[in-house]
Amino acid sequence: MVCWLSLFALTLNAAEGLHFLVTGDTGSGQKEQKDVAEAMAVYAVAHRDSNAVNFVILTGDNFYEKGVATTDDPQWQEKFEQVYDPQRLPMPFFAVLGNHDWRYDHPDAQINYARAHPGTRWQMDGHWYHRQFPGVDGVPLADFFFVDTMLWDDKDGSVAKVAAQHLGEKQMAWLDQELKKSKAVWKIVVAHHPIYSDGAHGHEVLTLKLRERLSPRFKERGVDAFLTGHDHDMQRAEVPGHPTLFLTSGAGSRLRPRKYEDWKPFFASSLGFAAIHLSATEMRGEFIDVTGKQLDVWHRPPISGGKAAGAKAAKPD
Repeated sequence: MVCWLSLFALTLNAAEGLHFLVTGDTGSGQKEQKDVAEAMAVYAVAHRDSNAVNFVILTGDNFYEKGVATTDDPQWQEKFEQVYDPQRLPMPFFAVLGNHDWRYDHPDAQINYARAHPGTRWQMDGHWYHRQFPGVDGVPLADFFFVDTMLWDDKDGSVAKVAAQHLGEKQMAWLDQELKKSKAVWKIVVAHHPIYSDGAHGHEVLTLKLRERLSPRFKERGVDAFLTGHDHDMQRAEVPGHPTLFLTSGAGSRLRPRKYEDWKPFFASSLGFAAIHLSATEMRGEFIDVTGKQLDVWHRPPISGGKAAGAKAAKPD
């Protein structure tokens, strides 16, 4: 078993800033998922000696069609461990839950997997959790907030079964508090459902309800980017008057065509992933297809202007 913890620490020390990949809606176990996984592995190897990839983010629907039943479900091997080559992709995979991950009524199997299988690259601390990455002088370069947008879907039957736990309200209170107190240069929220999308789900009731709930909060709290899946495509939406960048990376194994023409500047119904690099002064991002072709590229400063924490990116030792 590759010790990803030591490799993760090594790549953080060896790279200036953070470099990570984002894909979602991956869990088919079919050729398309394997093609995207291979493209990610090729990309990671190409950057191994310079600007190494630190981690991967999975934006939900990790296991089609109904999630996993247990921490020993065979799908763990068929749709995760064996698909993402541990030699070329040894870094941690930070995941969130999607709607398909709830359908066995056992979403906690994904939360419990890392505890049951020490040494796995799979990381999901709970329905919501936080990862912070340092800059220099102990100042955070980036705060990542991983949330379960299914908890805000009051029409879903599986979620209704745990309504008495008030998880949706607890998650929202946690997210608002954590965003408010964050001093990081970059604040990034990760979830399954987008709130601005030209894909098949762009005008659904849940999309609009989540937009009403989250968009003002992101603007108020200075969220730099919202990373999601759910729509099976790759999108970059820059909403007029809104500082947050809305990125959809849900083309990890299945595709759907474009349905709406609401948002700009980028949409592709192509299998692929996002690659993002954060420094103290800039986000450099790109969408890449399974052939390794760059489909879109962007550069943008942090909302804080790099002044929120007065941080500089960590330098190599």
